[in-house]
Amino acid sequence: MPDSRRMLELAVKGLMAERATIDDEIAQITSQLNPRSFAKSGATASPITPPKKKTMSVAARRKISEAMKRRYAEMKKAGKPSHAASQVRKSRTGGPKQSSGTRQNRGSGLTAAGRKKLSDLMKKRWAEKRKGKTK
Repeated sequence: MPDSRRMLELAVKGLMAERATIDDEIAQITSQLNPRSFAKSGATASPITPPKKKTMSVAARRKISEAMKRRYAEMKKAGKPSHAASQVRKSRTGGPKQSSGTRQNRGSGLTAAGRKKLSDLMKKRWAEKRKGKTK
């Protein structure tokens, strides 16, 4: 009789251990289905906490900011464009084309006299259109 009692005690312990693992698995699956709610089966499973948001200290942000300012100041002093993509522009055919460095710094390419001439021509055209003398 003591052997059968011992067997039953071992069977109960084994089933309890199996039950604990099953409860843990149920809690994990439940938390995957609804991550905001905690396990309802009690405190058998520890709640999964999301990773903390990484924040940068003020000193680290200042250090990065100063490094970027130095970098852009050196680029500006050297006359190089600050971004690699600004060196490539597309032609009308669609393929990439290297742009010349002198064109980038000139602006629109119109002189003050040319701009005034265009302005006068447009004013004249609009005046004719208002009078009804369109060609």
